[in-house]
Amino acid sequence: MTATLRLALFTLLLAPSFSHAGLKTGSEDNAVFGGLPYPIEAALTAGQKLGVVGFETPYSLTPAAEYDTVLLQGEMSDPALRVEIAVKGRSFFSAASVYAPSSSRRFSNGRFWARFSVPLTRQPFKLRVVNLGAADGAKLSFYEAEMTVESLSREAPPPPAEKPYIPDPSLSLPYSAPFKMIRRAEWKAELPKSSYTLHQPFYFTLHHTQGNYPKTPEAAISEIQFVQDYHQNAKKWIDIGYHFMVDPFGNIYEGRPIRVEGAHVLSRNTGNIGISIMGNYHPPVSNPVTPASAGSFVTIGRYLKDTYAVNVSSFYAHRDIGNSDCPGDDLYARKAELRDLIFTPQPAPLPVNLSDAPPLTPAQQQSLTRLKTYLLSIEASPQ
Repeated sequence: MTATLRLALFTLLLAPSFSHAGLKTGSEDNAVFGGLPYPIEAALTAGQKLGVVGFETPYSLTPAAEYDTVLLQGEMSDPALRVEIAVKGRSFFSAASVYAPSSSRRFSNGRFWARFSVPLTRQPFKLRVVNLGAADGAKLSFYEAEMTVESLSREAPPPPAEKPYIPDPSLSLPYSAPFKMIRRAEWKAELPKSSYTLHQPFYFTLHHTQGNYPKTPEAAISEIQFVQDYHQNAKKWIDIGYHFMVDPFGNIYEGRPIRVEGAHVLSRNTGNIGISIMGNYHPPVSNPVTPASAGSFVTIGRYLKDTYAVNVSSFYAHRDIGNSDCPGDDLYARKAELRDLIFTPQPAPLPVNLSDAPPLTPAQQQSLTRLKTYLLSIEASPQ
């Protein structure tokens, strides 16, 4: 090997990796780990030693731009598990840098989130699970693993306040709205971190939560409480990002007030109403889209159409206007059907009272007279 070739090879080994096959800065999509589908399932086997890495993914694809924050959310069966990330070294000779969460939380039902702060980088990373004394067979599911830049993804930090910000009730959906909604107070929402930005709705976006698929209405309330906590404390948003959430039973939950900006599509929130159906509608999970949840989405869409003059070209799915797989392939396949149900004129309802019915035609009147005559003849005939 010539000296020139050796020098070229040595330079290549020392050079940082700049493959642009991954995600953009401020991306809303998940990192890709060697083709592993979400949710990424980690199961600890019997006999693993305490404090050792019991599971790790391959390195992610290299992002197309820099990131300084990694956000994870999922489900953890045992609190004696710790999630870490390992960011790949910048050269062949550099070791990976391992990071513990800068903040995290696990709910009593196992739902968890973790936020990692790292120096600004473009390097791939891997997910790791460490056993701190968990029971044999403990499991952890990663529903999301998002790379972002904090300054681009977080909302403006709340100013110092002498007292909590309590939104004006007039910002919310009026009680005269033609559908029932579970209000923030009913699902025990936390107060927003600071004041909202007002807006006038003129389009709306379909999402899925890419999280837990509630089996009961009580589980749905636990899930929306988790989503708010994840948005406020992991993503550093003022409040839950969506305006409405819908559970599989068709219950509609109030998120942000309808007259304020949400935080559900990167840089596309002014005038945009976010409606999220709880669950994961992307393969291989593919939760079923229930008639009740689809019907409630249509109900909200019709209200927006009638109240804010939203037209058929102003209905989007998240992936239409953002770098995301949301709302999943299966729910996205229903978009045209939902659009038609919202915007196609519906037939007039049948009259409730006979007095409201249109007059009978002569043929209908003749048939009715014959029927009455026949019934009277039956009553008059001997038994």
